[in-house]
Amino acid sequence: MNWKVLAVGLLLVVPLVWVLGSGFGNDPSYIPTPLIGKAAPEFELPVLDGEGRTVRLSELRGKPVLVNFWATWCATCETEHPILLSLARSYEGRVQFLGIAYLDTEPKLRAWLLRNGGSTFPALIDVGSAAAVAYGVGRLPESYLVDGAGIIRQKYFGAVNAGQVIDDLEALL
Repeated sequence: MNWKVLAVGLLLVVPLVWVLGSGFGNDPSYIPTPLIGKAAPEFELPVLDGEGRTVRLSELRGKPVLVNFWATWCATCETEHPILLSLARSYEGRVQFLGIAYLDTEPKLRAWLLRNGGSTFPALIDVGSAAAVAYGVGRLPESYLVDGAGIIRQKYFGAVNAGQVIDDLEALL
């Protein structure tokens, strides 16, 4: 056997295998955010309640806020919704949950909520997608944990993991 050929082959193959292997376990569609540790972008959005109310993020200062971007056409959002409802019930009065519907219509939103158990927290409509753009939303669902001072502490990509959210909330409370 030609040892030189084997050595050259290993020198080429080992780094290639390492490069390819280093990507396992990483979601290629995950977009990191530069917003962690910075003030959460302000928004004032209409509530999907037919009463003309709005919610302004800055008016919720003093307790943590979980901001969840979702849509009726997002299959993962449907999986995530019961988790968010359960978390919102568990932290009622201590944490404010907000659902911001992105690229959707009021009739579809109302029907989706009716079909999926409603909501125990305000469902907001992202008119013109301004909030999603300000937060850099790339793929739904995405959620942001904002502390009582209005600083973004965590980004959750995809369906939230209840255990991770609980750990993060307990650290803030």
